[in-house]
Amino acid sequence: MPVMDVILGDLNYTLGVGQANTFLRVAGNLAGNNAAKLTAIFSRTMTHAQGRLFLSLQGCYSIDSMALAAFAQQHKALTERAMEMVLVDVPSQILAVLEGNHLASLFEIFPSVQEAEKKYGRAIY
Repeated sequence: MPVMDVILGDLNYTLGVGQANTFLRVAGNLAGNNAAKLTAIFSRTMTHAQGRLFLSLQGCYSIDSMALAAFAQQHKALTERAMEMVLVDVPSQILAVLEGNHLASLFEIFPSVQEAEKKYGRAIY
């Protein structure tokens, strides 16, 4: 699958699926009505995902409880498929919310895609 960029109002994403890993970059507002969009993005990703999912949150500036629930559901869905998701490029305000809600412990978090690639191989982007 080639890399695809999609704009959904104030939320956009880039999805790329390679032979070994999958890369998803979500940017924008992860609050309000966008939680449903995030769930749809995760659903589309699961349709195509292979290997480890690298999720970049670079460009995200807010998150609410509905989006946090979507993250937890995505973690569960990946676990059921014996897959993992690592978070990369997480803005400090999003990381603080993930840590405050104890969701950060579900995911391995890297400061950049490059750092995650050192451990898990190339992400497609």
